[in-house]
Amino acid sequence: MLGRLAVVSEGKIIAYIPDPKSLVISGRLEPAWLPVFYNPAMEFNRDLSVIILSVYIDKYAPHKPVNIVEPLAATGIRCLRYAVEVEGVNKVYCGDIDVKAYRLIEANIGLNNLWDKIIHTLSEANAYMYKLKAIGVPILVVDIDPYGSPAPFINASLNLIGNMGLLMVTATDTAVLEGSKRLKALRRYQINTYKIPQSREVAVRALIGYIARVAAGHDKWIKPLLSAYIDYYIRIYLLIGRSARKAQEMLDKDIGYAYYCKDLAYVTTDPNINDNIKCHNKIMLGPLWTGDIFDGNLLEEVTSRLELYSYIGTYKRIVRLLEVLRGEAKIQRYIHQRLDAIASTLKTKTPPRDKAIEALISRGFKATPTHFTPTGLRTDAPPNVLIDTLFLTS
Repeated sequence: MLGRLAVVSEGKIIAYIPDPKSLVISGRLEPAWLPVFYNPAMEFNRDLSVIILSVYIDKYAPHKPVNIVEPLAATGIRCLRYAVEVEGVNKVYCGDIDVKAYRLIEANIGLNNLWDKIIHTLSEANAYMYKLKAIGVPILVVDIDPYGSPAPFINASLNLIGNMGLLMVTATDTAVLEGSKRLKALRRYQINTYKIPQSREVAVRALIGYIARVAAGHDKWIKPLLSAYIDYYIRIYLLIGRSARKAQEMLDKDIGYAYYCKDLAYVTTDPNINDNIKCHNKIMLGPLWTGDIFDGNLLEEVTSRLELYSYIGTYKRIVRLLEVLRGEAKIQRYIHQRLDAIASTLKTKTPPRDKAIEALISRGFKATPTHFTPTGLRTDAPPNVLIDTLFLTS
């Protein structure tokens, strides 16, 4: 029933996957062609999630029975890794609507002898989460990792997740969130957006903002722990708390809009954009999350224990990412700027990013690289200072 299988090793587990060699066409393999979805490029996502989940449990749930749900499990590799590599995990509830996926998950549970840790179910994702809620299974962690948009699964996730729980979300519909498909973004996420040079960060803030608004409907609030745009997808980790008062405070304080000046290719969450520059062509994007998108303390904690995970396949890449994110966390309320885009509007050369950052710091401002783009930086310098610095360093 499962067809030809191959065995892969990832982290501390081994797993059966559909044999990719049987579906290579013209030297190319698309993960969606497999009878059960498996994407080796998502190993980085899974590696990072193992680390973040471990730190979350130690910091927020050290004495609680931590039950995890992955309702879109496919091969079950993520479930296996949480059960084996993360201390403090009680049970992992692993579901998928596809019969072949269900059988493959079953085989992988047996392969790793995890019958006491993983409960697998054949079910549609939302139905599975609502059922767990109805029968009273306490869930602290939900991982939504769909092929496409996470939007259809957010309500059920927030309904299920317990107080001070962790919601981990992947979104691969980045063209929608970045503004290339504006009408779909309006329907799916209730946001008004456009494609701009800083669209990757706008997409991240749009997704967080959408989840925050849905959470408020459940009298719950969110706190982003880590948010990143990686390769072709967005991955966010959100702390979820229960309080109607804090939910309202979150909406009042952290939901707002971004303002993009087409004349300069400059973006800000400050509605008084014209105070420092003359902008004749302004676009409003949102509603978005305008609050913090990283927890600096958690990033430091993650970094301090990275050596414990030197066995993971993408260890060096995670080290590099965290180094950049820790810098961004210090001035994260300022959306990053694209030096190449601004230089293009000014008809001048793009300066080396490091040189521009050094110049801004020497003038008393904060500045740091961003992971969103190699030509971007995050700074608290006003636009007129940024323009002046760009001319001086180009």
